[in-house]
Amino acid sequence: MNKVFTDENKTCMVNFTAAQSAVADLHDKYYRSGLTDNLSDVDWVVETDDTILLVEYKNFAAENARNPEAFTEQVSNGKLIEKLRKKYFGGAFYALSLQSSKPISYICVIEADKFDDVLRKRLCAKIKRGLPFELQKFSEVKAVLISDFKVLSIAQWNEQYSMFKMSICE
Repeated sequence: MNKVFTDENKTCMVNFTAAQSAVADLHDKYYRSGLTDNLSDVDWVVETDDTILLVEYKNFAAENARNPEAFTEQVSNGKLIEKLRKKYFGGAFYALSLQSSKPISYICVIEADKFDDVLRKRLCAKIKRGLPFELQKFSEVKAVLISDFKVLSIAQWNEQYSMFKMSICE
């Protein structure tokens, strides 16, 4: 089974060969199941030895980006934040259906002009407020719905997840 994938816009390639499993067709699975109106999909669902990664990739700085200015606009009007939150819930729905006891980490890899570490941390905090970190603290909630959330650049991804090399498609 091939575990080297590109994003839907063919701007990025990632190698999940070292993963136990990797899914890149969640959108197709939801479409065939009639769920695309209800669930957003992450780009990749990856199972490692100790976690399930939900990975969403957005590149507003790519040479062939359709609308590079959209990043600033979508952050300021909240649309990107809401979109990325929905992608978590759609990805988590699938991850939880696997009935794995592994924790779920959600990672957004975002490339955009002038998007530095300070802005990355601010965006991370805004998105994180809408994720179920507090919900899972209730005693009746038995599943760990999310263990970690990060907003990274490709360089940061490659530092933290060096076993899953990510690169810009040429």
